[in-house]
Amino acid sequence: MSPPPSDRRPKSPDRAGWDRQSGAAVITVMLLVAIVAASASSLLVSMDAWIEHTELARDKAQATELGRNAITYARLLLATDARNGASDTLLEDWARELPPLRHEGAEIKGRIADLQGRFNLNNLRHASGVIDEQAYDAYLRLLTVLGLSPELADTLADWLDADDSRRAHGAEAADYAETRQNSNGIGRPLTNTGELARIRGYTPAIVARLQEHVSALSGIQAVNINTATPEVLSALQPGLSLSAARALADTRRTLPFRDAADFRTRLNDPS
Repeated sequence: MSPPPSDRRPKSPDRAGWDRQSGAAVITVMLLVAIVAASASSLLVSMDAWIEHTELARDKAQATELGRNAITYARLLLATDARNGASDTLLEDWARELPPLRHEGAEIKGRIADLQGRFNLNNLRHASGVIDEQAYDAYLRLLTVLGLSPELADTLADWLDADDSRRAHGAEAADYAETRQNSNGIGRPLTNTGELARIRGYTPAIVARLQEHVSALSGIQAVNINTATPEVLSALQPGLSLSAARALADTRRTLPFRDAADFRTRLNDPS
C-alpha cells in the first residue's frame, strides 16, 4: 500500500523566497530604528550642550552688565562724597551696603570698604627698607587681639626688611631663609594682601582672619580712625582693650571723630 498523502505540502519556491525577504526586512527596520534612536540621542545631547552654552553666555553677559552698573554707581557715590568733604566716616552713603541690582533674574549686591580704615602692612617698612619698630609693635598688638601667633610679625618683618637680618630663630629662621632666597619679592613692599600667603606661617585661614583688618597700600598711610575696626583701634593705641575699643567705636555711630585730638579725648571717656 502507498502511504497516505501528507497534510503538509512542500513550500513552493516563491513562498520560501518571500519568507526570507520578510526576515531581511525586519532586520533592516530594526537597524533603521536603532540608527534613528542613536541619532536622536546624539541630537538631544548636542541640544543640551548648546542650551547650556547659551545659558552660560547669557549669565556671563548679565553678570558683566550688572558689574558695570555697580561700578558706575559706586563711582557716583564716591564723587559725591568727595564734593561733600575730605573726611570719610561710616555714616556716609558710600559706607552703606549697596542696594541690590537686578536684571532678568540675576542679582548683585555689595559694599564699598575704606582700605585706609585697615592697618597698612607696608607701614612696617620705611622707604629705606628698615623696619619701623613702632608700626611693628602695633601689628604685634593686632595679632594678639585677633588671637594669632606673634611670630607672624617676625616673619612679615623679615619679608619686608631690605637687609639680611633675622627676627625668627632656630629651624624657623633656616626654613624662612630658604623661602626668602627663592623669592623675587623680598625686601619690597607688599602689592596686595594676597602675597601674605607666600610668607611662612600665613596659612589661608590666617590670611582670611586678617583680611578685614589689614591692607597693603603704597607707602606709609595713616589709619582712618573713623572707619577702622575696633581691633585696629586697639592695636593703634597701647593699653586700649578690645572691649574699650568697641565702646569707643560705638560713639562714631552718632558722632564721628573730628581729628586725632578728639580721638585721644574720648579715650578717657568713651561713653
